[in-house]
Amino acid sequence: MTLTFPYRFALVICGEEGNNLGTVVAKRDWEPAHEWTRFFHQRKGELALGGDGSASVLPLWEHTLGEPYCRGYRIQIVQPGRRPVASDFPITHFRDFAGAVASVFVGQKKLREGETYTYMVVAHPAQAEASAAGGLSVTNVSPGLPVQDASLDDFLRRGQPSGVIDADDMPVFVHRQVLDEAAALTRAHEGIEVGGILIGKLWRDVDANEIFVEITAQIAAEYTLGTNVKLTFTAQTWAAADAALRLRNKGEVPVGYHHAHPVKTWCKGKECTPEKQKNCHLAKDFFSADDEAVMRAAFPRAYSIAIVANDTAFADLTFSMFGNQEGLTQPRGFYVLEEKTSGA
Repeated sequence: MTLTFPYRFALVICGEEGNNLGTVVAKRDWEPAHEWTRFFHQRKGELALGGDGSASVLPLWEHTLGEPYCRGYRIQIVQPGRRPVASDFPITHFRDFAGAVASVFVGQKKLREGETYTYMVVAHPAQAEASAAGGLSVTNVSPGLPVQDASLDDFLRRGQPSGVIDADDMPVFVHRQVLDEAAALTRAHEGIEVGGILIGKLWRDVDANEIFVEITAQIAAEYTLGTNVKLTFTAQTWAAADAALRLRNKGEVPVGYHHAHPVKTWCKGKECTPEKQKNCHLAKDFFSADDEAVMRAAFPRAYSIAIVANDTAFADLTFSMFGNQEGLTQPRGFYVLEEKTSGA
């Protein structure tokens, strides 16, 4: 599926007094929003599982100011023989890029250190510049969804909710033994980031118009480079995981990865008090830029998820799950299945 850009987006940065400090062409990774849009409508039965069609990034004009000012953007997918589908995204998706531009402006003395700034997003038709730019369309080569049919109600009856369940999120079911193995791996390498590849199956409930994931097992990641702050997967890691998956031969596919956050080691290094540790944002639902990079490079599908084992000094090991939520990696809830998988 090709993603095209009929418009060019740019950011206008303004200082505290509303003065225009400069306009910069917007640079962002559009694929997570594209992937989320496609998968969301596949879940609802509104888009073919093969993903045929073409997608465009379109501006959502600001209600008061109008064109060229945007309140957000839309991913629209046109498909043969069906009506177009679309998802809308807010202007806040440009916030990180605006922060990066502001830092550059501070270095250029256009902004004072700590000065408040605002940003606006504008869009202009790409017109003939599209072919000359050579970068205004990309092709998503993700394969079709390897789904099988199952009853979502059956899984819900057996699952115990963990975390905050959002009705708009794809349901995820994790077998307890997967969490137990991740916990054992974390405790066996206390103070070091370790992890593994999550594998499982994608199920589709036609009656419920929903696709969901069952995480059946984890493959401990071998040949990794782990420190107390970072886990690096190597080419050997992926080769070994692929060999293990083929050896299992159970029709499973990679659906994400898990890794440990040795929070108590981090806090010890900073000499944090137990009370500070309890209130630290690192202790739960923390996903670093490095974690995000692994997801984007190795598990870019909208159904891909990550599980973090939080190893703190003040509580038993806890688990946080992250997934693609409207184009951004966000904390999410899941369901735990207590029974063991056959032959795991």
